[in-house]
Amino acid sequence: MIITCPSCSTKYQLNEARLKRAQVKVRCMKCKTLFIVRRRNLNQEPVKGAETMAPTVPRRTPPVDNSRCVTMTICNQKGGVAKTSSCMNIGISLAQMGKRVLLVDFDVQANLSVLLGKFNAKSFFDVMDSQNESIDQHIIATDYGLSLLPSNTKMALLAKKQMQQGDYEYLLTEKLNEIKKEYDYILIDTPPSGDFFTLNALLASDAAIIPTQCEYLSINGVDHIVRMVNVIKEKRMHHLNYKVLVTMYNADITAANVILDKIKNKYGDHLLNGIIQMDGKVQESQINQKPLHYYDAGSRAATEYSAVAKELMEAQLK
Repeated sequence: MIITCPSCSTKYQLNEARLKRAQVKVRCMKCKTLFIVRRRNLNQEPVKGAETMAPTVPRRTPPVDNSRCVTMTICNQKGGVAKTSSCMNIGISLAQMGKRVLLVDFDVQANLSVLLGKFNAKSFFDVMDSQNESIDQHIIATDYGLSLLPSNTKMALLAKKQMQQGDYEYLLTEKLNEIKKEYDYILIDTPPSGDFFTLNALLASDAAIIPTQCEYLSINGVDHIVRMVNVIKEKRMHHLNYKVLVTMYNADITAANVILDKIKNKYGDHLLNGIIQMDGKVQESQINQKPLHYYDAGSRAATEYSAVAKELMEAQLK
């Protein structure tokens, strides 16, 4: 039996034996839309009008063209590797290159929101809690040429509340699908763990950007994320690229150079050429609550983040 996704029109062959019940839920592996195939459609090929489950894709919402937007999750199981700084500074670099950029603070610590001066604004928790409100009603403009979906203290309750529901790992995917046509890049900041938040973010993304210091424990965090990426590819049939970004690099430390060589040998083509070196201007910009490019555009780290953003633009991430 051939069925067709009502959102992106991708066709699939469905085993008719699965339709012993009156209806069956089916998820499109391309755009992640969840829809229902009913038994009465059994002899109709293709199924053009399969009913879409609300609130995944409201009936009034036209099919979304996700082909242009690139979604990237910034993640590492280990903290202190410049995840949030990288998310913000890569995002601002892309915005300065004329790209439409959305940053998603998907970390309960809300550090990205704090750095952008938007702490205590409505978060993804409020998106899910409101039920009838669209995600774009919770996205706010910043003073730096990009948009932000903030985090707040309520985010700590999100996993407990939503994990009781089915398909909880696709919550972010379904909401971002509503607005992807409005952006060229979506960057998601995640907590230092491989839990509910990181899984949701990775399943909503085209690529994982994994920042790492040249330290042993940080590399272990990279390995954990790479294993998650491979499991997602195998178990969820979700193609996910990944790139490793070396951050806070100090060439004067012998151990850092040794580990950098190991990183190059281990990750090969997955390693970004751009390296973010240790630069005190990064911390100074945070103290002054200004993004690096607006605090000191000529600083070494700002130049390096711009180069990394350009490299990501040129990479085949989708």
